[in-house]
Amino acid sequence: MKNKKILIIGGGIAGLSAGSYLQRNGYNTEIFEAHNLPGGVCTAWKRGEYTFDYCIHWLMGTNESSGFHTIWEELGALEDEEGKKTQIQNFEKFTSVELKNGEVVPLYADLNKLEQEFLKLAPEDEKNIRKFIKDLKKLADFKEGVVNDQGSIIDKISFWFKNTIPFLKLIKYVRMSMEELSEKWENPQLKEIFSCVIPSSWSALSLLLGLAKQHVQAAGYPIGGSLPFVRNIERKYLKLGGEINYSSKVEKILVKNDQAIGIRLENGEEYYGDEIISAADGHTTLFKMLEGEYLSSKLEKAYEEFSLFPSSIHLGFGVNKDLSELPHSMLLNFSDPLILPDGSEHEYINLMVYHFDPTLAPEGKTPVTVLLNTWKDEYWQELAEEVPERYKKEKKRIGEDVLNILEERFPGFSEAVEQIDISTPHTVKRYTNNWHGSYEGFAPTPEALMTKLPKEIPGLDNCYMIGQWTEPGGGIPSAALNGRNITRKLCKKDNKEFFSNSLVPKFDLPRRSQRTPREDV
Repeated sequence: MKNKKILIIGGGIAGLSAGSYLQRNGYNTEIFEAHNLPGGVCTAWKRGEYTFDYCIHWLMGTNESSGFHTIWEELGALEDEEGKKTQIQNFEKFTSVELKNGEVVPLYADLNKLEQEFLKLAPEDEKNIRKFIKDLKKLADFKEGVVNDQGSIIDKISFWFKNTIPFLKLIKYVRMSMEELSEKWENPQLKEIFSCVIPSSWSALSLLLGLAKQHVQAAGYPIGGSLPFVRNIERKYLKLGGEINYSSKVEKILVKNDQAIGIRLENGEEYYGDEIISAADGHTTLFKMLEGEYLSSKLEKAYEEFSLFPSSIHLGFGVNKDLSELPHSMLLNFSDPLILPDGSEHEYINLMVYHFDPTLAPEGKTPVTVLLNTWKDEYWQELAEEVPERYKKEKKRIGEDVLNILEERFPGFSEAVEQIDISTPHTVKRYTNNWHGSYEGFAPTPEALMTKLPKEIPGLDNCYMIGQWTEPGGGIPSAALNGRNITRKLCKKDNKEFFSNSLVPKFDLPRRSQRTPREDV
């Protein structure tokens, strides 16, 4: 029987994951990626001697206490071409928060230390603090059931029995907004901490799960950062016989009698397959590639009403200095808000100091990044396209303003800077095509996290969507899990047994896939 040909739109984490699992289950896959690199927003770039990482600050699944660890092993994400395991850096502090009164509060990875820090800061909240830390420890114990699909009924019952209490804590904080969490405290400094780290409308779980997993060292940082992580997955996919076409932007999904039959690239080339999977931007898939013809009320509501992750101004500074005396992550506060040209105001900036990753700069030098969130993507898009010289000037001004802030906070910083790189929402859209330049799709509000978006395109056969736009809250792990799950779905559809590892015992691995010749629709 001829193996099915599956075309995958997008070479980010979800697309690569789908391709990898499909290849090992006897499907022939071909990925079409608009950029000349894999990874989508999970990426990094080199400027001179420095590598500036855009994505991974910590990664769920970096040890065996997390269900996602198995997925990373299956995808080869944490293993180089020689089979050497990626070194994982676990931090003493999740981050440090500078308050308006100048006090710096460390958010320790060790929850016992965090409890003592909070008790010292806010003794009046002792009862709530102890209960809160107890809840976080339960969240830390939660093991995602992402690979619990092949065990016996007894295994599954045992798994959920052990996870019942952690799961109930997870649901509790999914439904709670950051504003509600902030209001639980009497102490104004604790209120401030939980009101400044992420937007108030977002689910508390979007902060607390990552914080909890630090406690059991299940959310560390893979040395090398985002691009080697992606390249490892790409290499495994290619080794399994998959094919990737870079600089191949898909313009349209070809449809005949409400059945997806192929794709058309921007350059007019057409390719045909038995199934189409879009792991690309959700809005582009539904409203451009499919021209808005296949929508359910749930999808319409999501794209009309759900808030999004912001886009960002991302600044990279190559510093000819060690900087190991600084925390690796800080939220800095300043009394006079930084006002960007797009009109957004910022009282805090997210600072990452990469002294912990020796692969990103020569010895004695340090990449430093600053992230400024903004929802004003249209401003940057119009400015870049209509007044490019002013666009360059505004970028330069932001760099100077942020550099002055860092110099004031860390005297001698500016004179050690020998490389500056600045990206904007226009940059994000140019390289990833993400709607509004959002870096993780739908924001993790309680409503969005409790909404299950379809992976099958309503009313259209043989067409699927996976990735961050189908999983409110986004994240690398959920994107990878989508690739695994869509493969399980297709195996079930085709009455095939699903294999998760690389050694498929019932048939040979497929050879490198061939493009299906163009034919008339």
